[in-house]
Amino acid sequence: MTPCADTKAKTMITQHKKRTDFPALNAEGASERAVLQDQYDFLCDLWYGPAMPGPVLFGNLCFRQKGTTKMIDKFVMLQGKIKIPMLLKRYDRHSYDQYFSPNVYARPSRKLSGVHMTNLGWCDVDEADPFAFDPTPSLVWQTSPGRTQALWLWDRPHMPALASAYSKALAYRHGGDKGGSAANKLLRLPGSFNHKPGYGKPFIPLVHFDPRPITARPRLLSDQDGSYRAEPLVLDMSPNAHDRLSVLKKYRSKLDTSTRHLIRHDTVQAPDRSNRIFAMVAGLHEAGATLDEIASVVWGSPYFRDKYGEDRDALETEVSRIIAKVEAGQ
Repeated sequence: MTPCADTKAKTMITQHKKRTDFPALNAEGASERAVLQDQYDFLCDLWYGPAMPGPVLFGNLCFRQKGTTKMIDKFVMLQGKIKIPMLLKRYDRHSYDQYFSPNVYARPSRKLSGVHMTNLGWCDVDEADPFAFDPTPSLVWQTSPGRTQALWLWDRPHMPALASAYSKALAYRHGGDKGGSAANKLLRLPGSFNHKPGYGKPFIPLVHFDPRPITARPRLLSDQDGSYRAEPLVLDMSPNAHDRLSVLKKYRSKLDTSTRHLIRHDTVQAPDRSNRIFAMVAGLHEAGATLDEIASVVWGSPYFRDKYGEDRDALETEVSRIIAKVEAGQ
């Protein structure tokens, strides 16, 4: 992972490196150059975490010029030369409200179906106490006097439906915005300003940052409250990104003997194809394989081909459904 700044901004922005603090975002008064650098690194830290090798993914920034209501939606390809600094300069924080989507997308569209797997939880904390949430958020920033937003850095990625369910549970149990759990949620960007009339253009400071991955999860809501449903939105995936046997070699030590044999099979050797597909997807997901790696194995498997042929929609539906079911049972 070696993202670099846009050519026009190289005199201002240094190459991104993983950060443990963002001093220019903590309080107003830093130089424009320092704020721009910290905003760039802040976004890269979030967007490159789940953007594992495989498909081209996209980050989303939105801007609203002060005094207007129109949102300007911009996507940046998370590969090669990154245009984040250019956009933050073009839609500068003194003239625009700056927003970002914490999650990344499989295509340049903020539709829910395009959200990629994510290791984040999110919440409009509003007037609640962010440090009363359980678990405590990883990042907290103040969007206006007395109001905050927060992110949680989970120790492993989740399907968007489950990540959204965790975010919803956090909001419902601790007093956050109950309508802000969608995986394509927009949040205000730390280091920018809030231009809403009557606020006096307050600076948006990052008041808490703990980069340690969180292993605990909030308890999901009961059925009466609107619980997580195992059936997810179907995700985009690239079934030709990897070689089936190369994926097996990579995760061999983490797979049981039965799953290893299933992945190796070139012909159908058992009658229940659905169970064999489930075993491969579940085993690879629990071993830490990426969505594209799992899709590549299943796409090349005789158990899938014998049942579905070259049906790409069936592949995406099955892999998404099985991973959601596995996560719901964890």
